[in-house]
Amino acid sequence: MAFYNSLGSGVQAEATKLGMSYSTQGAADFTPAAQTPVVDAVCSRHPSLLLIAPTDPVALRPSIQRCMNEGVAVVLVDTTLTDKQGIVSAISSNNIQGGEAAGKIMGQELHGKGEVALMSLSPTASTQVERLQGAKQELKSAYPGISIAATEYTQQAPTSSETTARAIFSGHPGVGAFFGAAEPNAEGVAQATGATGKHVINVGYDASPTEVGLLKSGKISALVIQQPALEGQLGVQYGYDDLTNKKSAIQASVLLPNVVVTTQQASSPNVTKYYYTGTS
Repeated sequence: MAFYNSLGSGVQAEATKLGMSYSTQGAADFTPAAQTPVVDAVCSRHPSLLLIAPTDPVALRPSIQRCMNEGVAVVLVDTTLTDKQGIVSAISSNNIQGGEAAGKIMGQELHGKGEVALMSLSPTASTQVERLQGAKQELKSAYPGISIAATEYTQQAPTSSETTARAIFSGHPGVGAFFGAAEPNAEGVAQATGATGKHVINVGYDASPTEVGLLKSGKISALVIQQPALEGQLGVQYGYDDLTNKKSAIQASVLLPNVVVTTQQASSPNVTKYYYTGTS
């Protein structure tokens, strides 16, 4: 996903600046079953520093603990763990705030009435949970006339989100807005609306090149954009500080603000600087 490509760009730039070598590994699916063997293989090579986005806040703890037991410094980026003992730093976006922003956009565009659907990649990954939590909180408190017709979890491919959106259209024809908590969700909803002729408010997360194109065309109504390159940069910096015994410079927990961009704002230089690099 473009989010992790941009995060990797930040990691690489900071690592080069500090004279550190860098490599990246990733799982094919955003699941603990797929990620755990990758983490185990990486840590068997005894790197000095591991930056990781855990796919589950509990299931990945044993593998990460094994890394730390081998003397590997660990920084969490994007997602987090329930038990952060021994972790150098946990760096993420303010995901609840991002979800609240998405809920507000849907509420305003629907004028406080109607049905919405929520989509996500994972029922357990911390970022995904918090984004849906924020959206639900905002809708419940500020827009009580709006009901949530469906909450669905998809695979990483946009085609999975498209199939899910089509099923929601069929089962809940009154749905007027979607919030997708990850890149592929909004992309898939846009594909589904294009194929079916349905018009809905489509609020997405992140800013992949594909999403940005859909935002500019109006097929995505708004995006909640993170700062992944900065997450990567800070992750390397704090890891380096830990390795060089500059622990007083480390922030144990960082929540970066999001940027919300609508179709009308999509070409403004004030926001284009936040768009991600790399492919979706």
